[in-house]
Amino acid sequence: MSTSQQISTSPPNSFASTSKSVKPITLTLPRKGRVKNYGLDPDGKKVDPLDINNSAFEAEHYCNVLLTEKHLSELMQRDNDLSTEIRQLDGDMKTLVYENYNKFISATDTIRKMKNNVESMESEMDQLSKSISNISNVTSSVNTALGPKREKIRQLTGVHDLLKKIQFIFELPTRLKSCLDQKSYAQAVRYYAKTSRLLEHYRSLSVFSSIESECKEIIDKVSKKIRENMTNENATGSEITDCILLLITLKEPPHQLAKEYLDLQAAFLSKLLVATVDEMSKIPEDYTLKSSEDYQLTTSDEGVIIELSYLNEKFLKELNKFVESFNVFFLLPPKESKDLKSPGKSPAKSPKNNDLIRYASANLDAETKELVRKDFLEFIGEITLKYLTIVDGLLEFPENIIDFKPITHIKLLNKLNFASLSCSSLCGAVEFDERIKELINTWETGVGKRLFESAERELIEKFVKFSEQQKTKDFSSSQQRFKFVQTFVLDTETWLTTYLTKDCLKIIEECVKTEVPMFDNKDGIEKFLKKIQAEFREFWYSIINSMMKFVSPINPYSINPQDLPPPIITLIMSRMLLDFGEIIVTQVYTSFSDRLYTPRDNKNRFAVDIYGGYGERHVISKEFTQDVREIVGVCKDIAQRILERYVEIVGNRISSNIRGLYTMKSVSTNLTDPSSQPTSVSKIWNVIITELTLIEKEVVMLYGTEEENNLDEQDSNSLPSTDQNSVINQESTRAYAHSNSSYSSINSNRPKTSNPFFASSTHLISHIDKLFSDRIEIYGIVEVGKPGIMMGVIKILLKTWIETIRMQTLTNKIFQQIQVDSEFVRLKLWKYVEDERILNTMLQELASSAFRRCAENPLPLENTVSNPYLNLFLRICQHYLPIL
Repeated sequence: MSTSQQISTSPPNSFASTSKSVKPITLTLPRKGRVKNYGLDPDGKKVDPLDINNSAFEAEHYCNVLLTEKHLSELMQRDNDLSTEIRQLDGDMKTLVYENYNKFISATDTIRKMKNNVESMESEMDQLSKSISNISNVTSSVNTALGPKREKIRQLTGVHDLLKKIQFIFELPTRLKSCLDQKSYAQAVRYYAKTSRLLEHYRSLSVFSSIESECKEIIDKVSKKIRENMTNENATGSEITDCILLLITLKEPPHQLAKEYLDLQAAFLSKLLVATVDEMSKIPEDYTLKSSEDYQLTTSDEGVIIELSYLNEKFLKELNKFVESFNVFFLLPPKESKDLKSPGKSPAKSPKNNDLIRYASANLDAETKELVRKDFLEFIGEITLKYLTIVDGLLEFPENIIDFKPITHIKLLNKLNFASLSCSSLCGAVEFDERIKELINTWETGVGKRLFESAERELIEKFVKFSEQQKTKDFSSSQQRFKFVQTFVLDTETWLTTYLTKDCLKIIEECVKTEVPMFDNKDGIEKFLKKIQAEFREFWYSIINSMMKFVSPINPYSINPQDLPPPIITLIMSRMLLDFGEIIVTQVYTSFSDRLYTPRDNKNRFAVDIYGGYGERHVISKEFTQDVREIVGVCKDIAQRILERYVEIVGNRISSNIRGLYTMKSVSTNLTDPSSQPTSVSKIWNVIITELTLIEKEVVMLYGTEEENNLDEQDSNSLPSTDQNSVINQESTRAYAHSNSSYSSINSNRPKTSNPFFASSTHLISHIDKLFSDRIEIYGIVEVGKPGIMMGVIKILLKTWIETIRMQTLTNKIFQQIQVDSEFVRLKLWKYVEDERILNTMLQELASSAFRRCAENPLPLENTVSNPYLNLFLRICQHYLPIL
């Protein structure tokens, strides 16, 4: 053994030994059959010169790479690993040698025994060869002795066969009559079919002519008896087929036979189907499934599977036999029909009838064949549709879809699929297998549709019930009402999430994990899951659409179309859709992804990180990624639109209180006293502010922060104060620090005369102010949150107020009342808005509109009025007049 070999097989103990072990590796002899180019190996595969197990391995290159890239500790570790592998390979080699040694010893013993046996076999083969030689000599002598007489024997044999045929022809009338008396009509037809051509060929001879006429007379009677049996009410499908086969053999008119056969089988199969359906409800107790069933049945699904097996055994098999027989008799070319087995039950059982199949083809012409085919396919299509309708009835879903056990339906569909594979004739005629696949596809789609439709229906029912409770239930306090609303929202969202991730997902998992051949492959499962995915995606869109209809001006879910749900329903739906988009949709799809798309095949399974509305990370299968992103976006978008609908509803409701407010009869002012001025705010504004407070509480409850909710709980039972003096004292300083007086600015620019020129100048200035002021969208996008919602309601309120004034002609008294009301509104609405410019702009427009609509010379309120609102108003006017 060389030094290099000794070093490579001994484990290193030190750095010196390691360095010694590396050097011999660089001098390793090239392996046998080494590939010099590093592109492809002889098999066409890519090779790696650094792979020690590859034939293209280069030790020198490998060592250079190790010395360049590895540290000393890593080199020592690699040396230790190589030494361990060498020892392990040595041990494996020794074990292999020991095992092969035992086999070698056994083979040696076997060869020794074979050698002994071959020695005795040689003597036996010599003896056998002598015996065969003797037999060959005897055979040659016998063949030589009988050769001259063989030809004569062959001639006599032919004569004997001919005499037998002639004898059979002479005895044919007697045989046919005997068959007629014994009702052996098939045997009679067989006798006549074998001799009809011969009798027709030798018809010119008188003796054969008389035999032919006598046979025809008997055969006519046989044909009549066959037709009687065929048209019997109790005749089975196999008996009808046997009779048609005999009549075709007797050369009856083919078009008439085709029509008779179709009519008789149609009547029989229709009655058979009805009778089988009636018997399915009371199947005999001794009826059992065939032992070839490829799955075990449980007590729960045994009944429906047995019913389908009974239906297939009694009806479907007969239908397929009829289709096969009709094709053979009337539609297939004769060459194809010769190779088929007898379709009738009796001929198939009786070997004697097999030869009749040669005469089975009726040889219809092309035009007649197409007419027959059309009628045949029409009937088969109708009867197949009836069968599939009955099967579809066995696949009915329970009323409560949560009680659905998919294993029963899956086993039934699997059995139906196997039944279609055994009905090749029916499949060729009306694509029966494709119809079964369509039925399976419909069922797969129906599973998801029923599961998700149930959730949508129950969700809408919850909204309808809640809407009715809101109208009829009495709440002792606003806090009790708000708690009721919050409980409804939380319970509904929890119910929907639980239903989808537990009840629905459980049923879908049972479908996927059921071990039946129909779902026993990857394509079948993925095809089913794609249908579920499509129905699940449609479910979310359907829920969104239903919510939009629910809050539409005409509610389709109410008995009275004009009986709209309360506005709180609209706010709740907006909040829930926002929760769907930010939390629920992503969580539900994550559960579906984890449980339905487990990585059975890691090569084709990818997951995508999706972040929810609150920054949560969700890992969702790539199959669901696009749906999640799309549905989340739609939910948020529709939540925004429904929120705008809520703002529109409550804004219009509150605004209806001020329509027709500023008329001559509505202002509480002594109109007979010219010097009298308004002394209080219009009463309707206290009602409006109260409603705004309630709306704010609703919004805070569903869209507010935790601090706002706590604040709302502390002040839940308090209503807005009607003591105007206390309100002014508490909030005047804070509110008016940010306000200005629209009326003062207008009055400062107002001419003291009614000259039309000055009036037109005032209108021109007002229009110029409007031109450069910010444009305010009244029914625009509503920002999600309390400030945006309240601002949307307030904009509608103020716009309605402006339009109400614009449509009226005002007196100076009404103008002064509007001044008092506007300052009160400014004080009360200041806390609801974030951008005071919008409030100030709209109040400025209100003042301008009131100023223009005043028929008299508008005058500001006098300082002599003992009213806190007016005093405050005048103080503000005095402050802002110099500036303006």
